[in-house]
Amino acid sequence: MAQTTDSARLEDYDPAEIQYIGGHPTPPPPPIRPFYALRAVLRLVRNKEDTSQVFEAVSALSGNAGRNTFRRFVATPYGKRVIETPIKLEEILSDHEALRALPEGSMGRAYLDFMEGENLTAEGLIDAAEEAGIDFRGETDFDAFRRMFLNVDVAHDLWHVATGYGRDALGELCNLVYTYEQSKNRGFLLIVFIGAIAQKLEQPRAKIISALIEAWRNAKKSNWILEFDVEELLKTPLSEARERLGLGPTPVYESVPDEIKRSLLQPKEQRNAAVAPAPAG
Repeated sequence: MAQTTDSARLEDYDPAEIQYIGGHPTPPPPPIRPFYALRAVLRLVRNKEDTSQVFEAVSALSGNAGRNTFRRFVATPYGKRVIETPIKLEEILSDHEALRALPEGSMGRAYLDFMEGENLTAEGLIDAAEEAGIDFRGETDFDAFRRMFLNVDVAHDLWHVATGYGRDALGELCNLVYTYEQSKNRGFLLIVFIGAIAQKLEQPRAKIISALIEAWRNAKKSNWILEFDVEELLKTPLSEARERLGLGPTPVYESVPDEIKRSLLQPKEQRNAAVAPAPAG
């Protein structure tokens, strides 16, 4: 998820605030706004489908994380290609016919199944960012900086497929654990912390904390996902792609009953009253 993707011009800033990384200008870090971030996370807890609140929280706590991630990204061969070619991952992941033509069992086919099964689109993430005031479509003098974050953001659902975590509330938190480890943006950490408390209050006996600890251990052992060539991974068998990325198994997350996962952080009127408490563990 994007830390900051200003669509402004260079003249909008004091030249002393602009930092060039790899020959590309980057905007100054946005101000840290902890209370604004907390409000966004609480809204997200009330409606986990309101993706724009993730962008709000992440932007409010990003600080220097954006520049640090960009510096590391442009130092990789794939990162340079993304911003200089450029590679437009939003178009690649939106081409369902090309994805359908990939081999059965490939990461690309698994991603297509996931997106169609959940009725999602890569464009939907760009729209959610726009709701939060993050412009991926307008003109900007920070094109390389924005291009990197657009690449990262539209890959969010691809990393659901790679890590094996679903779009249920617990799966989203586990996936964001990886995102935090990849970017070190404290906004993701706040979402995980508040979300874990909220889910544990709903299902005290469910393995919420254990699943997040499992995700954290796996994330710390994984490779830096952002440096991998996504187009190449899409053609690769999913099991092989996971091995390349250094992604571990998720037995604790998988042991949480599906009905419990589906019930977490749902609006009260939509909750299934018949859902029983989860087994202790």
